Amino acid sequence: MGKFRLTIKTSFGEISVEGDSPSDLRTTLLSMGISEESIDNILETVKQKLQTPELPVPISVAPSKPEVAGIIEYESDGTPHITVPTHKLTGTKVIGLILYAKSPNPVSMSELTSLVANNWRSVAMSTISGYLAMMRAFVIKEGSKGSYSYRLSGAGKNWVENEVLPRLKLKKDESP
Repeated sequence: MGKFRLTIKTSFGEISVEGDSPSDLRTTLLSMGISEESIDNILETVKQKLQTPELPVPISVAPSKPEVAGIIEYESDGTPHITVPTHKLTGTKVIGLILYAKSPNPVSMSELTSLVANNWRSVAMSTISGYLAMMRAFVIKEGSKGSYSYRLSGAGKNWVENEVLPRLKLKKDESP
């Protein structure tokens, strides 16, 4: 039979104990000054975990927002996908929709560049920066130089909800 290893996470780090058998683990823990009662509790917890494995944690997918229905869909990993034909979009609209779809979470420049490429067209980070500069009343820039992230301001959310989405819904209805 192989070795047994017990790793216990504590507030000050991890403790790993090895032995050739569970009784070796018990003996080692006792020699460390851990009480019989604590050892029994540890082993009971291990036994329960082995008998009833934890179910996987569901993937956190961005909530579906009814106001984006027909405009933005979410992939299984939560990545937003704009369903409007690309020729009906501008750089500022794409960025606004992406930031809206990712709200309330901020988006890094590299993630934003990747999402713009996946939803519209591939453009350089400098182009994204230019669009963000044009949208400065609608975008909040957080962080420090080299690690900025972006999210919509209240005015930006209103702009997307009251101007961008209604116009795109109309254009989508008119498309052949």
